Amino acid sequence: MAYTVKQVAAMSGVSVRTLHFYDEAGLLKPAYLGANGYRFYEEPQLLKLQQILFYRELGFELKQIKQILGQARFQKAAALRSHRKVLEKNVARTRTLIETIDKTIKHLKGTKKMKSEELFTGFSVAAGMDRFNEGFNRDGTTIDCKVSGKDTGGAMCVLELNNTGWPRHINPEQDEWIYVVEGEVVLEIGKKRFHLGPRESMFIPRNVEHVLGGVLGGAPVKIINTYQPAGKIEEFFQVLAKWKDLPTREQAIKKTYTDEQKYAMKRLFEAHGMVLTGPPLIIE
Repeated sequence: MAYTVKQVAAMSGVSVRTLHFYDEAGLLKPAYLGANGYRFYEEPQLLKLQQILFYRELGFELKQIKQILGQARFQKAAALRSHRKVLEKNVARTRTLIETIDKTIKHLKGTKKMKSEELFTGFSVAAGMDRFNEGFNRDGTTIDCKVSGKDTGGAMCVLELNNTGWPRHINPEQDEWIYVVEGEVVLEIGKKRFHLGPRESMFIPRNVEHVLGGVLGGAPVKIINTYQPAGKIEEFFQVLAKWKDLPTREQAIKKTYTDEQKYAMKRLFEAHGMVLTGPPLIIE
């Protein structure tokens, strides 16, 4: 069945003007144009519009959505499952905050006393814990979110890492700030190399190639990594944590990963707003 642009606007809540813009931007083309030049949409276009709205709801920009939907390997069902997981996390957090609100109201009315620490249920993050209890934990590396983009309206996020050695890359639209809590790290920004110890920090401007590496044989490394804006960094590490065929650090260093792994990693970076440019940095 074919639908006019007005009918699609009515059922989706997206304005006719926006649908016209999606067409002109190459994001959502109609199934065909009628003899009178009117746009007509069929089920494939409706499903694609649904995906666009899901990604918009999750905070993606239009150009990011266009890149994602344009991938040859994009699968609608897999994307929907991913959307569901994100929404379930949001629902769980919202329920926790609602419970805190209800308990606080009862406390204020004097009907049920709260413990002091209960006032902050849903807000505080304990030592060694992730903001949503779903941190990255793989091959001796842990990454816990301490301040989420969901807490700041996407303005920033803060991660705690207990290891280093991520591939060389570029964040086109995010600034980074790294603060060393324990250990020693080597940071390359562009062509400059920096050695950072405890309580030292470094700012990394957006759109500049960089790589962070730990010193082999050195003390355990722990750093605080801040991203501004938050972008899709949190989602990136959540996906990475569940990737069954993730190359090991040794594979990345020796470049013994398969072409399939290399392609998948490259696409994963791109899908989350980053550009993969090289292997990890290892300092003997």
